[in-house]
Amino acid sequence: MGSVTGTITIAAPYDDVFAVVSDPQRLPDWCTDFARAARRDGAHWQVDTPFGPVELGLTADRDTGVVDLRVISEHGDHRAATRLIDVGGDQTEFVFTRLFGAGEGEAEAPRLLSVIEGRLKALAALF
Repeated sequence: MGSVTGTITIAAPYDDVFAVVSDPQRLPDWCTDFARAARRDGAHWQVDTPFGPVELGLTADRDTGVVDLRVISEHGDHRAATRLIDVGGDQTEFVFTRLFGAGEGEAEAPRLLSVIEGRLKALAALF
């Protein structure tokens, strides 16, 4: 297993960025390539995507800045580990690591990194 990681400094307070990143209903605002809508379905979330509906598990901890995402669909099990870091002065560093899923490897890394970078820019543009 491998991964790709992108990071961005966002000109917004930590709590504001955490509120967006930890709310699955805000995914369509910054994961525009992936999420069309999200709604709670028991302990998980159901996300409408261009590939059909997927199940989303999300774990968030404001104190540590950790927001972990797990997407389960007929296409496999995909995970992203994110971390928010309060760097002060109304700036937040956001780190997004996407673990390779089944059938993915280093050959897909440039494409996956491009997707991450697009999401990071969309997130920063919200502030």
